[in-house]
Amino acid sequence: MPAYKLMYFEAKGRAEVIRLSFAVAGQSFEDKRYSIEEWYKVKQAIPQHQLPCLQVDGRFIPQSGAIMRYIAREFGLHGDNNDENTRVDVILGASDDFLKNVMSWYYEKDETKKEEINKNLEETKLPQFFSLLESILKENDDGDGYFVGKKISLADILIYDITDQTSSVAKLPAFPPKLAGLIDRVKNYSKIKEYLAKREKLTQ
Repeated sequence: MPAYKLMYFEAKGRAEVIRLSFAVAGQSFEDKRYSIEEWYKVKQAIPQHQLPCLQVDGRFIPQSGAIMRYIAREFGLHGDNNDENTRVDVILGASDDFLKNVMSWYYEKDETKKEEINKNLEETKLPQFFSLLESILKENDDGDGYFVGKKISLADILIYDITDQTSSVAKLPAFPPKLAGLIDRVKNYSKIKEYLAKREKLTQ
């Protein structure tokens, strides 16, 4: 069995969906969390000089999207066929589009503009995103299971993580009924529930 080392900061951020995926897979890994001071000392040795980065038996995998897809393929958290894999990718793409709004809030320094972005998130972007997810979810088992097939996948884990982290920067609108059921299923999935019970309180 390969040895896995996930490198990131003392935060959820772009690494948390990877940690959750490892938890669902039941796979142990070294969860290396750098302070800013430590990061500056090792940055030049990390591919692309950014985090997260996954080390697999000494081989480095940069880019959060590549890492999460690698873990999904390695541990059966993608689909069971090309159509299902594509459905997972559709969710990941829609999530990337939405997260651009959250990241613009995060990096904005002007407080007035930050408030405007937050208002747009709460009143427009989040409702649109939730509506889109609801419609996609209903395409599989009428929305009473998971986004893809009959089992939990990276798509479900990612959407749970996005809603969890976004709730720290914006007031979430009510979940549409099918999406609410999915979030509850993921949160109470046995291995995720166990992970959440042990998880240290991280900064966002």
